Amino acid sequence: AERTPLPPHDCRHRRVRSWTAAPIAGYPADEAETLTKIMMHAELHNNNQGISKLYDVNTPGGIKYNERAGPLIIERETPISAVVNGNQRSGMSALSKGVDLAIAKAKASKMAIVGTHNTYTSTGMLAYYAEQIGKADLIAVVMAQSPEFVAPLGGRKGVFGTNPLCVAVPGPKEGPLILDMATAAITLFGAITAKANGTQLPPGVAVDSEGNPTRDPAAALAGAFLTFGGHKGSGLSLIVELLGGVLPGGTPPGGPVSKKESKNWANTIIAIDPSLLSNTAEFKRKVRAVCAHVKSTGPSVKLPGEIEKGHLKRNLAAGKLDVSSALLERIREVAAVRRAPRSRL
Repeated sequence: AERTPLPPHDCRHRRVRSWTAAPIAGYPADEAETLTKIMMHAELHNNNQGISKLYDVNTPGGIKYNERAGPLIIERETPISAVVNGNQRSGMSALSKGVDLAIAKAKASKMAIVGTHNTYTSTGMLAYYAEQIGKADLIAVVMAQSPEFVAPLGGRKGVFGTNPLCVAVPGPKEGPLILDMATAAITLFGAITAKANGTQLPPGVAVDSEGNPTRDPAAALAGAFLTFGGHKGSGLSLIVELLGGVLPGGTPPGGPVSKKESKNWANTIIAIDPSLLSNTAEFKRKVRAVCAHVKSTGPSVKLPGEIEKGHLKRNLAAGKLDVSSALLERIREVAAVRRAPRSRL
C-alpha cells in the first residue's frame, strides 16, 4: 500500500495534535490529549494500537465519544486497591486513572491492585501503562478484556477478547523490560489496519463466520480470531478473561448479554514494589545482568520490547512516521464529520 510520511507528534506529541484532534474532537480537550498521547505512543513504536483506532470510530473497541458518559467514579477503595468505574468514558481514560492510583498506592503500601470496568472503547497499547509503573521502580502486570472476538482452541465462535497481557520489570538503564502480548494470534486493530491497507492477514490467525480458515480481514472481522500457541494460548486467554475482565466487574462471556452489547469491558493493574522481596537496587542490577546474559547467547536474540524500542528510536531520529495513504484518507473522512467538545472528566 502507498505510504504517507507524517511528523510524529512533535516527535512525541504536538505537531500531530492538529490532525488527530479532529476525529476525536467530541472529547473534552484533556481527554482528547490523553487519547492522542496513548495512540501516538503506539504509533511511534510501530504498534497497531495507534491511529488505526481512528479508522472506524463505530468499530467495537474504537474510540467514538459517548455523549451520555459521566465522570470517572472510584469504587471499593482501600489503601491497596480500588476499582475505577469508567461510567462509559473511554477505556484509555479509565485505565490511565487506574495506573495513577496503582502507582500511588504501591508507593505508599508496597503493593496495589486496581481494576477498571464500565468502558467500551479500547485501552490501546498496554505497554504505555505498564511502562509508567516500571519507571516508578515498580513491577507491573496489566490485563485487558474486550468483546467476543476470539474463539477458544477447537471453537468456531468468539468467546474471549484479544485479551492482552503486559508485564514490566524495572532494571534496564534504557527503561523497564516490557513484555506486551495479545493472547490472540492477531489483534482487532491488526485486522482493522489490514482491512484499511487492503492487505491479507497471516495464515492461521482467523476463521470466517462458517468456521473456515481465512486471510481476508473483512471475513475475519465477521468471524473470529484464533488464540496463539494452541491450548497454551487458549488457556492463557481464559485466565486474562477471568482476572482482567470478570474480577474487576466486566461482563462475563456466555451470559444473557454479550460484552459488546453490555458495553462493559474491564482491566486489571497490579503494581508491586520489589523491596517486598529484595533490595530494589540489587534486584535491578540482577535484572540487567540476566538480560545481558540472555543477549549474549546468540547474535539474533531479542529481549521483550527490544524491537519496539528500536522502532521508537528510528522514528524519532527520522522525525516522521509512515502511514498508509488509505488509512490516512479514511481518518480524514472521519475527521470531516466530527464536531466539537463536551464535558470534562
